[in-house]
Formats: sequence, C-alpha cells, structure tokens
Amino acid sequence: MATSRAATEAFLVPVGAFILTLIIGYGYVWIGGNIEKFEGQETLAQTSSRFAWNLLVPTLLVMIFVALRPLEETFISSLTDRRFAAGANTEVNFVGVDNYAKLLGVRWDMISCTTGDDGACLLDEDGERVYPRARDTLDEGYTEMRYREVATWVTLGNSKLIFSARDDNFIGSIANTLRFAAISVTLELILGVFIAMVINSKFPGRGLMRAAMLVPWAIPTVVSARLWTVMLRDNSSGILNSGLVIPLQELLGTGAQSVAWLANPDWQIPAMILIDVWKTTPFMALILLAGLQTIPEDIYEAADVDGANRITQFLRLTLPLLRPTIAVALVFRTLDAIRVFDVFQVVLAQKQYSMATYNYYTLINSQELGYASAVGVVMFIIILLFTVAYVRILGVSAE
Repeated sequence: MATSRAATEAFLVPVGAFILTLIIGYGYVWIGGNIEKFEGQETLAQTSSRFAWNLLVPTLLVMIFVALRPLEETFISSLTDRRFAAGANTEVNFVGVDNYAKLLGVRWDMISCTTGDDGACLLDEDGERVYPRARDTLDEGYTEMRYREVATWVTLGNSKLIFSARDDNFIGSIANTLRFAAISVTLELILGVFIAMVINSKFPGRGLMRAAMLVPWAIPTVVSARLWTVMLRDNSSGILNSGLVIPLQELLGTGAQSVAWLANPDWQIPAMILIDVWKTTPFMALILLAGLQTIPEDIYEAADVDGANRITQFLRLTLPLLRPTIAVALVFRTLDAIRVFDVFQVVLAQKQYSMATYNYYTLINSQELGYASAVGVVMFIIILLFTVAYVRILGVSAE
C-alpha cells in the first residue's frame, strides 16, 4: 500500500508541474497576443484596462491552484475529526460544525454572591464578596459542554458577570493576538513616521543611518527572539532590568525590584510587543520613507511662502499625501501581526498562545488535524475581515 501511494505521489508531482507550466505559458502567450492587437483604435484608458486584465487573469488562474485548492482542503478537513499522521486506513468521520461550535462557543452569565442567613453577602478574609463557582451554580449545560471561565467582572450590586468559553485557550489566543497586533502596529506606525521623516531630511551620514536602521529587521526573528529572552531575564543578568528598570526605580525611590517580564502573565504580552516593535519598526519606516520621497518638494516651498509652519505642513500636506503608503504599510503589518508565530513560539512557547502557535500545538501535540483546520479557517476569516476593513476605511481601492 505504501509503495503504491508513493508511486502515485511521484506521478502526480510532474503532472502538477506540467499543468502549472501550461497555465503560465498560456497566460504569457495570451498577454503577448492581446498587446500586439493594439492598432491605435482604443483610448489610453481602455488600453491600460485591457493590459491590466491580461496580467490579472493568468494570476487568478494560478491562485486557484496554489491558494484556493489548499483552502478548500482545509475547510473540508475542518468538518471532520481527522487525526494528523494517523495513517491512511484510519476512519474519518464527518462532524459538521462541531469543531467551530467548540472553538467559538462562549456565554455570558450573571452570578449572585453567596448570602448568609441574614440575606447579606458573605465576605472573605480580605473583605471581598464570596461568589460560588460558576459550574456549581449555572445550568447543567455549563458543565456538560465543559465551559471554563475566561474573565469576570464585578458589576454594581451583589452580582458579577462571567465570560466563559468552551475552548478558553483559543479565545485567549484571539485576545492575545488582537491586543498584540493593535498595540504593536500602532507604535510601529508612530515611530515609523518619525524615523522616516528624520532619515528623509538632509544631514551628513544619512546613508549610514539608513543602513544601520535596517539591522534589527535583517536579523532573523528566531535569533532576535532568543537575544531578547536573555535580555528580559527577571534577575540582575537581564539587561533591561539591570540597565533600565532598577536604576529608574532607584532614581524614583520606589525600591529596586526586577520585573519578571517572561514569568508574570501580565508582562508577557507587553514583552512580545516590545520585541516586535524593536524588530519591525525599521520595516515600517522603510515603506513610509518610500512614500515620503514621492512627495514633490515644491509643495513645501509653496507652503513656506504661504507662511505655514512645520506642524501645519505635516498635518495638511505630509499626512494626506502619505495616506496611501500608510494604508499599504498598515495592511502588511497588521496581517503579519495577526499571523505572528515565531516570536511567541521562541519566547513563550505554551505559556501564552497566539492564534498561530495555538494552531501549531493543536496540530502537532494533540494531532487533531480537523480541529486545527477549523482554527486555520477562523484565522483566515479574521484576516479577511481586517483586510476588507482596511480597504474600505482607508480607501485603498480608490487610490
């Protein structure tokens, strides 16, 4: 059986390469034929439109085979209980949307405090109200469906609001990823604009500064993540603690105490953001620098003649003209941040998940291929929603 399967795969590889070659060759010949048909009977806009479609159609054909086909296979697997590396003879069952129901199953419940004989809420040793456990109070479905508390909020009065999920790790990974993406991309955009404007000005050593700026971006993410793991140690050997945090605390007179960047859950995501901002801000600055260099100098000279100061020029000229470049940079960086994997994997492993690392551990450790495929489909939908939102809000399609 194994020999037959290997022979089949060996046969399919050259066949696939042959079909792909035919598609690319056909697209190339088709483009050449259509361009030669132009005989001056079209307007320039019509010619440009036809040329764009000639380039687009072969690209779409290739995407159908190299992108849509794997997506289709992933979606089909997400509807099954298929196991990873379970062998060809393993039975695979259709489970419908059960994987999605487990992934996205959340609920909100209000729980009242535990009361004494007099009807007043009981208090613990710290004077806080005592609440019963959610699984002891809520309906049987809460326990049968294996909901777990993700977050609680004490509301006004004697009740608290509980947010529960069937897969609290996945819901937590979504929260971690979105918080990481929102804060890191915002900081990178602000710092990127500042750095791009600095290195776009004329001063001695500008070329050397541009090259030095790209050093963090040039270092592989795995290497930089390991370097930051050493720098973020929660003792005096961690450079950030010994060189910044402790001296600052001593200066303020608050007492020297190291911050457990990678051990304390409250500091783990900020540490990930710090690493990502350090590494990726040069990339953002490089894209914005390219946009700044397309802005003609004469409009600034005209603004100087009109008496506009630098802040007015930045707000009224630079930002509006830089908007298409900012939109492209935001799309690239946001989608990259939502798919973040390597820095979380190297620094945090299973301490806290991003969506990508949770997908990895679901597939490799738990070997739940069907469930991991559902995670991948949910990630794809989230990324698609962000892309559409950026295109609509920032007007990328209209530029």
